[in-house]
Amino acid sequence: MPEPKRSAVVFAGLIIQNAEGAVLFMRRANTGFADGMWSLPGGRVDHGELLVQAAAREAEEEIGLRVCVQDLHTAHVLNKISADGTPVVGWYFLTNKWTGTPENREPHLCSELEWIQPHAMDPHTEPTDHDAVEAWRSGRVAGWV
Repeated sequence: MPEPKRSAVVFAGLIIQNAEGAVLFMRRANTGFADGMWSLPGGRVDHGELLVQAAAREAEEEIGLRVCVQDLHTAHVLNKISADGTPVVGWYFLTNKWTGTPENREPHLCSELEWIQPHAMDPHTEPTDHDAVEAWRSGRVAGWV
């Protein structure tokens, strides 16, 4: 019997950069994936939602920042196959414009927020997000794994 087809997982990530050039990271907790590691804000795209809308929604839900979709610029696109064979598409957006003050709005899933210089990322950064930041820094927009 042929293996059933799996739908792709599509997510939008955010590289939010402040005036000093640091990027906002969240330390994951109680998610079952990469707990204890630093990651970028973001999440899955909902049905009927554009990628930029998902990124803006996740910014407000996770860290309390309001981001206009017009201020989101493509920083990196990722396409890979997960360990279980599911296709994954990640679209990372860059912005340095927002309103509000970063706050942890999901303390049950995130233990802390921190501004980290992209050239000095912690070794315990979630690998996909680490690669996205490195690709953005080097000017490489697309990546396949």
